[in-house]
Amino acid sequence: MGYLSDMLSKEYGNLEVREVYSTKLGETDVEILEASVEGEKFIAMFQSVPVKENLYKWSIIITSAHNTRTLKGMDTLDGIKLALKSSIDAMMAGMGKG
Repeated sequence: MGYLSDMLSKEYGNLEVREVYSTKLGETDVEILEASVEGEKFIAMFQSVPVKENLYKWSIIITSAHNTRTLKGMDTLDGIKLALKSSIDAMMAGMGKG
């Protein structure tokens, strides 16, 4: 599994994560997954590319029937995790499951 799948599985015990696609294009890691909680689903596409030691340029698009969020940045893995966690929390709250 990829970074996003692993992070979601560890952080959210009630979230079912199914990896749809994962690959490496050059130095860019690309991951597409479907996540569901209590029958509600969202899809996420995450990509990251290393810039230098422990610094990554990344982007994510998360969409559900109720909401779409697009984020990008350049952060360490800890910074990426915080940004992704806040976005996933907001997505789940918007679905009424947060």
